[in-house]
Amino acid sequence: MKNYGMARYKHIVGIKILMKTMHHRLFEGKWEKEVVAGHFAVVAVKCEKPKRFVVELRCLTNPGFLRLLKKAGEEYGFKHEGAIVIPCEPRELQMVIQEMRDS
Repeated sequence: MKNYGMARYKHIVGIKILMKTMHHRLFEGKWEKEVVAGHFAVVAVKCEKPKRFVVELRCLTNPGFLRLLKKAGEEYGFKHEGAIVIPCEPRELQMVIQEMRDS
């Protein structure tokens, strides 16, 4: 009789390792080096392919951006490393950034 429980466990562990590796490469790996002083990385994830933005620190005073941060905190929590993941469409984040630049 085969032990299907152990095979299932190994499969789940393999998937977790793959997901962790993909997350690291997507949100923390190569992009981390491209963020210059006075900026930080934000990733809009409510789309087919997540889109990364590098924004100025002054975004942290923009009401529209703060609303998106609050939404991210409610959905994902506040403890994480790497780029800030925002649960919005890229165009929504782009509008907030553009609005801030125009003001």
